[in-house]
Amino acid sequence: MYLKKFLFLVLSFSVFAVCLSGAPKGELIAPGVWYYHDHQESVPWDIHVVTVCLSTPSVTVETIKAGNQLRALEKTSSMVSRFDGNVVAAVNADFFQGDGMPVGAQVIQGELIKNPTIRSVFGITNTKEPFIQIVKLDAFLLTPENIRYEISYVNGARNKDNLVMFTPFVGTESPANRWGTEISTRCLDGYAVNDWFQVVVTEKSGLLGPLQKPTMIPEDGMVLSAHGKAKRFADRHIEKGDTLNLMLRLLPVNEPVYTLVGGIPRIIRDGEISIEHMEENLYEEFRTTRHPRTAVAFDKTKDTLYLMTVDGRQPRHSVGMSLDELAKYLKNLGAYQALNLDGGGSTTMVVKEKIVNKPSDATGERSVTNALLIVTRSSDPIQ
Repeated sequence: MYLKKFLFLVLSFSVFAVCLSGAPKGELIAPGVWYYHDHQESVPWDIHVVTVCLSTPSVTVETIKAGNQLRALEKTSSMVSRFDGNVVAAVNADFFQGDGMPVGAQVIQGELIKNPTIRSVFGITNTKEPFIQIVKLDAFLLTPENIRYEISYVNGARNKDNLVMFTPFVGTESPANRWGTEISTRCLDGYAVNDWFQVVVTEKSGLLGPLQKPTMIPEDGMVLSAHGKAKRFADRHIEKGDTLNLMLRLLPVNEPVYTLVGGIPRIIRDGEISIEHMEENLYEEFRTTRHPRTAVAFDKTKDTLYLMTVDGRQPRHSVGMSLDELAKYLKNLGAYQALNLDGGGSTTMVVKEKIVNKPSDATGERSVTNALLIVTRSSDPIQ
């Protein structure tokens, strides 16, 4: 017992020494994770901040999709409850469409489940380095003869001449029409983003005419669905039993990506407030009106991560922030890069399985498309 306490003190000291230039505000809720509640009565603002030392070995930054389906909604607190791990803090993440489809891309433990758009994303590499970028998908496969073919979309619409990849996040069956060739595959060693991974072809259908029945999507693999030019390529160059090499690159990021979610827009660039709403096709009122807000940011060293919420639309409790006010607050915390996430009634922060902020919807916490999670795997968590 004494040895455990000694080792924990050494770990805690190391975290402070290498991660943060000054001690973070608030309560230490897990090794390398702090929670701070800031209520400013004069405005009023009610703000919640989680600070994370990314170099803490026991901490990971994860994301989760509502209902484990691309088109689904679920409360942030519910996603926290069903995550397989010790979630010490979480916030809602991306904006979404009415059917639960996220606006931006999402990567879950190295698996890309949706294409990026022309808006910013927040991500974490396999080496726990954070980034905020507008990324572009460059995806392709290599046949056993080393012939390359472009993959147009991941879990998106299969348009004319496209080769599209469908994973279990779109459901149990391929959503494409019957006019094409569909290739069922099994992953050998899991998925990867910005790194090679391999699949083995287990079935191939549609070669002799229209598909006679829907193609089932394997739980441990994917379906490659080909139309037009892509179909002719698949019919000629891909056979049952082949091992295919796949690359899903999110440029300009070069390192393998572990976690990624979308947001709109970037609000701090290289240490300076930079509200990039016009570049990301947003209207001026979205910048200037005070709303409940959720944001993610990190410092210049890329070792300190911030999750922040501010309540709004509740005049006696908290009026919300403009994007400039949000950016200024984060910059004062030490943020060097920052991204606005979905706000309004979606804004939710969960700390140690409890919703700590006050969501603005009259019905309480809103169902959202996905969430960012801070997970600790420490054998000696703080109680």
